[in-house]
Amino acid sequence: MRVTRRSARTAAVATGAVAALLLPAAGAFAADGPDQGPDPTPTSSDESVLWRNVDLADGSLAKVYKDGPDRFSAEIYAGGSLIDTLVSTDGQPAYGQNNGLHVVLRPDGTVRSWVETTPKPAPKPEPKPTPKPQPKPHPHQKKNTVRAADARITLPDGNVAKFFASQSRPRVELTQKNGAPIGSLDLEHPTAAHHGWTYKLVDAGKHHYKLAAIDTPKQGANSWVYDFQGRLVEKYVAQKTA
Repeated sequence: MRVTRRSARTAAVATGAVAALLLPAAGAFAADGPDQGPDPTPTSSDESVLWRNVDLADGSLAKVYKDGPDRFSAEIYAGGSLIDTLVSTDGQPAYGQNNGLHVVLRPDGTVRSWVETTPKPAPKPEPKPTPKPQPKPHPHQKKNTVRAADARITLPDGNVAKFFASQSRPRVELTQKNGAPIGSLDLEHPTAAHHGWTYKLVDAGKHHYKLAAIDTPKQGANSWVYDFQGRLVEKYVAQKTA
């Protein structure tokens, strides 16, 4: 069944005519008057025909009417209420916009619609975790690199000798009783003297070394010989002359 906007108006006129027949005669007469002539010629809008319903991008509805040759109109409804009317004439499209909804009525009666997309907010950069402070490394304590003596003895004069054995660099450290240094004996400096006493580092051959402690000439220049284990290996007593 074709529904036109004129059909609705014709139905209203017919209803009025029925009501006139039911009026009293006096009223009917009173209603007589000059001839009004024929109905006016219907305009093109009176011949509008519902062409199609179109669902729009946001769920709204467009009712498209064909109003005549190359003439279309569209009524836009949202929530059952008319919010806009578009008319396409002379082969030109019609545009409409409401709350971000865009509608285009083309000259052929087709409809295109779209909804503006709200740009997404730029993601907030995630805060970088604050690195935990690393504990400061404790300074490495230097290890005690002082080498322990291989042997330690008290010499006949009361001084102390410390032996450090080595095939290439044997060494003897001489100190007083209170620890004050007297000297260091090695292959480059094999002799030292203190208060008339003489100390000698002796190379016995085959990497064997000895320490000789010789007393003062006043005492007769006696001598005591020690190996690097601190053992007394020889003793010489000088002969006294008459």
